Amino acid sequence: MKAHSVESNNNFSTIVKATAIGGAAGYLGKLWYPLTTDEMDEEFKGAMEIIKKESKKAKHKAIEDIRKIPQKTLAQDTFIKIVDSNNALKAANPKADTVKNTLKILKRANLNEADTIQFKNIVSAVQTRARHFNKVCSQAYKNVIRDKRSTPWFIAAGAVVGFIGGVGHNILKSDV
Repeated sequence: MKAHSVESNNNFSTIVKATAIGGAAGYLGKLWYPLTTDEMDEEFKGAMEIIKKESKKAKHKAIEDIRKIPQKTLAQDTFIKIVDSNNALKAANPKADTVKNTLKILKRANLNEADTIQFKNIVSAVQTRARHFNKVCSQAYKNVIRDKRSTPWFIAAGAVVGFIGGVGHNILKSDV
């Protein structure tokens, strides 16, 4: 027969540790839990529309930066011609197919392999600039919404789960 008087303190510390870990996990859960439909209200949708408009401005700024280059390469010149032509086409008919127009201009430009690669890099850089701006700003606004959540409820829920886990661990622990 064994006396476990020293180990009884260890049981309590296991519960305290599990409760603390559960509380920390609850706090992290506040930040990781996806936005609910209540949180994505009209204010949220309005902010997302503003972010979209600003990312379009970033895309147009990138195009204007290319437009300002005094000695453009063939790929840069072709890119600007495509942008201008597609903008004119969209102004005349908002439902117009710009893909066919783009392919037609690319065929007429007769780009060699190096110019084709540069053209693709220009298109990729302009799109990446707009996407990066949109992604960073959207994520920042979503984090602001998550920070507004009530922290004590998430910590309390995590602590309760941790407490129950600690008690369950002590109950199921065996002397093997």
